[in-house]
Amino acid sequence: MAKYHKHMEYHEDAVEKHALTAGEAEYLSALQKEMNTQDDLCQADPRFWVIVGTEKTYGYEDGYADGAELVDVDGDTVATDMESATAYIRDELLDGINEADGIQREVRFSDGIFHATIIISWDDEWEYLECMEDVADWLNSNGYKYMAVNYKCNDKAYPGTMFLTQKAAERHLRENAHHYPADAHTYAVTAWRNPEVERLWEILRQVDWEALIPNLGPAGK
Repeated sequence: MAKYHKHMEYHEDAVEKHALTAGEAEYLSALQKEMNTQDDLCQADPRFWVIVGTEKTYGYEDGYADGAELVDVDGDTVATDMESATAYIRDELLDGINEADGIQREVRFSDGIFHATIIISWDDEWEYLECMEDVADWLNSNGYKYMAVNYKCNDKAYPGTMFLTQKAAERHLRENAHHYPADAHTYAVTAWRNPEVERLWEILRQVDWEALIPNLGPAGK
């Protein structure tokens, strides 16, 4: 059931007003041109852009997950895929494992045709770890405590992102990429059944802004 705010109150409009200036008209005219000529990406008006990426949700069962991470006893992720798990074992754990039983193992990563594999080899022996669960089991059998945690990548529209043009959305993403995941991208959205926004978009796209102030010179900018 929908919930509505019951105690919100209006307050006095204290914003200082001024007549439209030439600079503002030029800005609105340029914005209008961009809105009217950019690719509509098959989205109906009123169209705007947001930033979308993926977010990992954990706890999925095998067969429903997109991947798995290797997690230590403190709950910290130490490897996000089989390749990084190979590097972690080799750089952080292998010396201790080899010293414990005197076997000089080597560890290497193989990006196979069907799935990535970690290959453990020593003398003429070979052992294959074909998933993150295998990695956790192998480490646990050698005296370490790790577990594999499955995850699924779900699309996420980031809150606080809303742009009138694709160009502005891309500029924001370039300037703030460090706040988003590597797969973040701009995404066109339609404000569905929103008459208020529809009317505003019509005004922005149809009014001849420069014609409103034909006699305003540079001093009015």
